[in-house]
Amino acid sequence: MSEETELIIQSSSEVAKQLDSTSEEQGIFPRKNLELLAQQGFMGILIPKPYGMGLPARVFVEVVKNIAKVSPSTAWIYVTHVAATMAFNTFASQTLKDKYMNDLVNGKLLIGAAGTESVGGAINAVLNTTAELKGDKYVINGNKTFITGVGELDLFMIITKIVGQQKPGVILVEKGQTKVGQKFVSLGMKGVSWGELILENAEVSKDNFIVDDAVKFLGVLGRVGMLGVSAISLGLAEGAFEEALNHVKSRKLGQNTLGSFEGVQIYLAEMSAKIEAMRQLLYYAADQLSTQNPLPAVLKARIFITENALDVIDKALRITGGHGFSNALKIEKYYRDARAPMLHFQTLEISKKVLGGILVS
Repeated sequence: MSEETELIIQSSSEVAKQLDSTSEEQGIFPRKNLELLAQQGFMGILIPKPYGMGLPARVFVEVVKNIAKVSPSTAWIYVTHVAATMAFNTFASQTLKDKYMNDLVNGKLLIGAAGTESVGGAINAVLNTTAELKGDKYVINGNKTFITGVGELDLFMIITKIVGQQKPGVILVEKGQTKVGQKFVSLGMKGVSWGELILENAEVSKDNFIVDDAVKFLGVLGRVGMLGVSAISLGLAEGAFEEALNHVKSRKLGQNTLGSFEGVQIYLAEMSAKIEAMRQLLYYAADQLSTQNPLPAVLKARIFITENALDVIDKALRITGGHGFSNALKIEKYYRDARAPMLHFQTLEISKKVLGGILVS
């Protein structure tokens, strides 16, 4: 990487130290953290020129990793916003780009996507939400569930059936045209505002139509999103490892430190090796993002990293004992937060199914 990108990554590490790392556990949406990231220009790192900086995906994943170590919920919303902005930039009309892109890249507006419904779970192809063109407006009705940023994000790209069309499409809806249903209290990532997004006769200009092929849209959204959540998982694993390492170096049992015991050292060696393997696979997937067929590399990274991050954090819990199991260390929080990357943008099991299908095709 260039000197410029190295400086940006280093800057992200310094900015991450300024993030509020506690309020997310109270279910507070990390808006101030996101504003700080926006002020420092991080919202536009991956976004192509002329709107953003168009930097390599390696920079993006390093920034995400650094944020995740301090505030996983902030990293989650950051990835959601960047992935959604990339998909918006890819498919939206120039009119919509002129209206929204600068504010999205500057962080003045936050954007996400709404696909999942109770009827289909993680399979976005199963939809009850409908959009019907009446005059110069679409009228949208439906309920979306387990949507990130409900009540907090400014814009949502709704995946919906289009009356009279065979394929589901995507339409942009502003926050004021939606209602908030049930909010979910989650095991981890408590600050991301998960819940139901309700659309009741929401009237949207026909100019807000983004694309008539939701599958292509989800392809762009998912590739960037899965790369991002892989970086979150790596950040959580690295954070847990560093907490555990510092603890066993200082924690004394009698005259010996905990780190002097052979069994502890074996676990540390396994954790360190896995983290390095995760890092290198993430870099490879990031480098492949700009190629014609990045999906296999992104899926491999997502599968390997999200599963092995949990293993690393579990070992960190084992060697720190009661301290790790309590909130005396951040390890127990990392463990709860690390479950979420297995679910977002595509469940881990669907990722395995998709990759398996590619391998035998």
